[in-house]
Amino acid sequence: MPPLFPRTLAADLPLAGCTAAEVSERLTGADPRALLMALVHLTRDADALTVFAAVCEPGAADDDLTAALRDRLAAVLTEPPSAEAGAPLPDALMQAMAATFAREPVAAEFLPVLRDQCGFDTLDADPTPPAADGGFHVAVIGAGLTGIAAAVKLAEAGHTYRIYERNSDVGGVWLVNQYPGVGVDTPSHFYSYSFAVNPDWPAFYSSGDVVLGYLRRCADAYGIRAHTSFDTHVESCAWDEADRRWTLTTRHADGTVSRDHADAVVSAIGFFQDPKYPDIPGLADFAGTVVHTAAWDPGLDLAGRRVALVGTGASAMQTAPAIVDDVAALTVFQRQPAWIQPRRAANLTVPEGALWAMRHVPYYAEWFRTITYWFASDANYATITADPDWRGADTAISAASDKLRQILVAYAQAELADRPDLLAKAVPAYPPFGKRILRDADWYRMLRRDHVDLCTEPIDRIIPEGIRTADGTVTEAEVLILATGFHLLPMLRSVTVTGRGGTVLADVWGDEDPRAHLGVTVPGFPNLFVLSGPNSSPGHGAGNNFVSEVQIHYVLACLDLLRERGLRTLEPTEEAHAAYADDVDATMAGLVWSHPSVRSYYRNAAGRVVVTNPWRLVDYWHMLRKPDPAAHVLG
Repeated sequence: MPPLFPRTLAADLPLAGCTAAEVSERLTGADPRALLMALVHLTRDADALTVFAAVCEPGAADDDLTAALRDRLAAVLTEPPSAEAGAPLPDALMQAMAATFAREPVAAEFLPVLRDQCGFDTLDADPTPPAADGGFHVAVIGAGLTGIAAAVKLAEAGHTYRIYERNSDVGGVWLVNQYPGVGVDTPSHFYSYSFAVNPDWPAFYSSGDVVLGYLRRCADAYGIRAHTSFDTHVESCAWDEADRRWTLTTRHADGTVSRDHADAVVSAIGFFQDPKYPDIPGLADFAGTVVHTAAWDPGLDLAGRRVALVGTGASAMQTAPAIVDDVAALTVFQRQPAWIQPRRAANLTVPEGALWAMRHVPYYAEWFRTITYWFASDANYATITADPDWRGADTAISAASDKLRQILVAYAQAELADRPDLLAKAVPAYPPFGKRILRDADWYRMLRRDHVDLCTEPIDRIIPEGIRTADGTVTEAEVLILATGFHLLPMLRSVTVTGRGGTVLADVWGDEDPRAHLGVTVPGFPNLFVLSGPNSSPGHGAGNNFVSEVQIHYVLACLDLLRERGLRTLEPTEEAHAAYADDVDATMAGLVWSHPSVRSYYRNAAGRVVVTNPWRLVDYWHMLRKPDPAAHVLG
């Protein structure tokens, strides 16, 4: 298959049609850290890490040293490549490079994760396709980010598959979420596939339509649509003990019902299922327009209208600033504030020099992805880990947590300096990361507008003319926007899954207590793989794309184990399943999500954390490299 995102590789050097001086000029605006990494990757000159180390310091200016780095790299790009330029990096050199941009030692345990997740393994991959002998037929439920990746990797491993998607196109939440301002709050250059590194992201945090376009492009390039049943809802999956395979009952848009069979089932439904409507008395009585952010009406005209918005999570954080210039009045109803991280830059558009480097400098895109991932992943783990000796304020759980809190409070204070009334409402009383930290999309600046009000009084009920709060105040509105998220529990709520002996998964999990071995498999349900399952969300950093790829690798490793042994079924033992659940709970007890001040969708009604993953990402990556045969029932 031709490259999905064509760009210059080491073997393509030297760059044609331009001089070294012209290349150096074009690199103006590119990230100097990634330029340094690309230089060392191409030349294997470790001394350059010392010579140019200062460009990796925070806030490094575009000074003479950066210009010298551009000149040095430009000279390399306009000459034939060295014999080593296209070969995999030695571990020692890669470790030194990572330590340079991270400005701290980087343990060897991170190196295989960086190679895998940042696209280096894809560059070095053997193009020879695997043998298809002994392959399985796999049913994949959902054609979002995770389902597309699962399909790509299943096909590469020699398995056949069919995706069942209830919507009319690929994209998952990025197809469904069409509200104003929708976009990623994980950096675009990492929120993508490691096997399809995209050099063309127009912004460091891209809009939803750009993300959807990326997913559609990937689906088309890998021929996903030909293997997908669109407008098809999977109603049930039942294990057939005699045939040792799954029977799927599906309902199509025209109401017809079909039954298909598969050797394995991969749920790629994801964490976010159906829109969650709040249980507020009188909602049906509202006389105006009600719209949920997850079911947005693109024809809705908000110009000159009075709007009430319920919620202050991720979708509200993007919607409100996007509509504030259109509406006559906006009242935001807040139950609990969110921590908001500072804007990365006033202008989040990728500079032209960086775009040029992504396309024309070998390894630049992979190293920029690596740097982005590093500072948005396990670098945050210390801030979510409680220090049992911490004696500071209860709004932090350790010195690292308190340091982050001070940074976030200082940012809020700077943004709301002239509005102490808003500051008192907007700063959370729980430690950072207790709920998802959100990226500022001009939220604070939106709140300061004269026609905007932030209401923290509890909602009593919806009335025809608006919202009445517990103190009796009535806020009149013509449009009610519900930014109240999605149902996460019960997991797999839309599919009835029946395993061995007629056991129904919903009965095993109940409404609010799902558990799975390594977050993926469940005893009594052979060859069922739940991606984005219990305790899988990377709550302290990175993006769900990381967990999706790690779990997909585990699925393939399980199928490989069966294929190697000439077997057909795999499921975890009860003992392994219970031991893992105990480890999750014991580790979670020392993390911020178990803090008594935290209320979030990560926890069930009993207070157990069921959504987030308690491990460092590097730990989870290593845990899911291959299944332990002793922890499984194989047949």
